[in-house]
Amino acid sequence: MSDTPDLATEDKFPLIPESGMDPREFAKNNAAATTTGFISQSTSSGTTSSIPAPVKIITNPGSLLQITFPEQGDISYDITPNMPLTLSLAGGTAGILQRLTVILHQPADGGMAVTLPSAHYKDGTKPDVSLKSGATTIISYLTDDGGKTIYGGI
Repeated sequence: MSDTPDLATEDKFPLIPESGMDPREFAKNNAAATTTGFISQSTSSGTTSSIPAPVKIITNPGSLLQITFPEQGDISYDITPNMPLTLSLAGGTAGILQRLTVILHQPADGGMAVTLPSAHYKDGTKPDVSLKSGATTIISYLTDDGGKTIYGGI
């Protein structure tokens, strides 16, 4: 038996590790529901608490959009472009691990190209953003040094 993890994929989309779900299925199941994410955060006493991760919904952002890591914790940006879009990243706090998740929805007509921000991506290649009508692409970014080093991937 191999020690290599089974990276089950469907159409080259890796499963979301936390739930084992295809990201497209996750997006489909949650698109119509109220978006509320929860993170577990350790407090100084060693206990954990659930804190809602904020979601910023942005429709028609124009051609340039700077998205910002929070001062601490996680944040998600739910973006539906109205024209070709270039994303950039900013912010972050040194010494605190932060995650920024980008949920990109193609509009009904599709075809809106999205240029992803500079980051360290797996194999040095930025993930493809689907141009298909109604498609959803989910990409997460991590930093723990105030945004000096950013890792990105699906």
